[in-house]
Amino acid sequence: MDRAIPTILLIVSLLLVLSIASLIPQVTYTSTSNYTYKFMVDRDGNTYVSIKFESERSGISWLILPSYTNWTVSVLNGSLKESEFKPLAGGGPFWGNYTFSFDPKGGFFSMLIEYFIPLYTFIIEPDGFFLSPLIGFQSGVRGSAIVSIEGSIRIGTAFYLSESLNVIRSTNPRKITVEGNTTILEFDVISTSRIGLTFSKRGVSPDMVSLIEPPFHMSIPSRYLDIGRRIMELYGKAYELLSDILNIKFDETIEVKLFVPTMQQFQEGVAGFVPISPGDLQSINLNLFNLRYINGTMELVALHELAHHFIKAVRLSIDKLWIHEGLAEYISIELASMLGYSDIAYSRYNQHMQILQGVRLSSLSFIQGWNFVNKPADVRLLYAASFYIFHYIGEKYGGLRFYGKLFDTLRGMGGVKEDSALATSIGLILGDISLGLSEFRRFGLTGIVDTIGLSSLLSYLREVTKTIPELLISKPILEAMLSQITSLYNRGLYSEAKALAEFYQIFVKLPYAITVALYAMLTVLALIGLSLKKKIEEYFRE
Repeated sequence: MDRAIPTILLIVSLLLVLSIASLIPQVTYTSTSNYTYKFMVDRDGNTYVSIKFESERSGISWLILPSYTNWTVSVLNGSLKESEFKPLAGGGPFWGNYTFSFDPKGGFFSMLIEYFIPLYTFIIEPDGFFLSPLIGFQSGVRGSAIVSIEGSIRIGTAFYLSESLNVIRSTNPRKITVEGNTTILEFDVISTSRIGLTFSKRGVSPDMVSLIEPPFHMSIPSRYLDIGRRIMELYGKAYELLSDILNIKFDETIEVKLFVPTMQQFQEGVAGFVPISPGDLQSINLNLFNLRYINGTMELVALHELAHHFIKAVRLSIDKLWIHEGLAEYISIELASMLGYSDIAYSRYNQHMQILQGVRLSSLSFIQGWNFVNKPADVRLLYAASFYIFHYIGEKYGGLRFYGKLFDTLRGMGGVKEDSALATSIGLILGDISLGLSEFRRFGLTGIVDTIGLSSLLSYLREVTKTIPELLISKPILEAMLSQITSLYNRGLYSEAKALAEFYQIFVKLPYAITVALYAMLTVLALIGLSLKKKIEEYFRE
């Protein structure tokens, strides 16, 4: 369900790339220089990267290199005069600018830069997803790239991810060859971009291992064993804490799965999800791509998806996405701080607060229309606004312990279909229902009904209806209307029940007037009928 983290992080990477200009030396370049990128992917997704720079003239050049891993520089021909590596303006733990000056020897300069990133390409056979490190160098220089993947593969979608524009453009390799057991793809490169590729491996199955941390079970490829152990250890600690705080235990085993993103999931930024289909409610699915972001991202996403399972236990309507996602965000951020991931928790909190800058916090009713059919374009704002409401209430009244009391109250209601049930429950815990309603209304949420007050009104209407004499023709009509109001209330549709109850209040106090009106209507209809009958008889006699 969580769709915001990758989108936000892509925006962060965009800001980093746009800051490159401040580090680029103002030099004139010629097409006598060339960068050749090679990305070699083994059967487990370990990726070896080599970048070869060649030039026929002396000069200055620059390229983008990672700051999150070590790399080596080897001069193959000529001499390297000066070099400097600076983080990109705006910071971030990922990329820096490497600027160097050089002289050729015998009319030729050649230099090789190499680094290695374990498990950088994601593979769970048959599915695979390759996204290159950021490719960036000065304009006026030729560039090419070779991607070699061990094994026989079928290409899905090849694309360029332009970080300077934050857009994806489909492409085709200019050449594909197979050498032994390796598939080789050649691409032209666009500076300040990445090369991406979805693929499937033929005729192979993953070597799977099982991990158990009751009530969780995980079956994963052995290449991701360390990652799986990390997640299961986290879940063991998180479950112990949440089951105590929220007073919820899971009776069934929850399957934890890693997945390789499809092209659509990558474009939408799906970080993880809990299926809503009846046949697969007991699973948590985590995108391997979370490993490409800052430390703790995978753990925060894992906690968010775990929170959804606790939220499902109170039978909250799946149509109330703002409650599902807002609560899951709040619980996961609080839990991450408690379990040693305060940096990513604080980062996520700050992302939400930045998104809400300039938003009127007293006008957040737009979140109430968020569901699986109605998906506004800026889903980040929906996450941020939904999170903020539960963060505000949690900070004011006791944090996760307060929500533990709320979960107890909601379970006793037998399901939650409207925001009113949540607001009333908060009021019950606070000892003042009007306070619970006002906490929701302060954010501009609409249709917030006092469900306890509505229940009392229904009891009053039942008693009043009983006093109506049986002989009055209006009584069965009023009883049918009251039955409809009661049905709406029992189904948790409080806004509709209240509207109809207020209408009913008017008529239940006037049973005699209604009866007289009904008799008058029937009399008029009867007279009209007799008149028509008489005219018809006269017509046929003629």
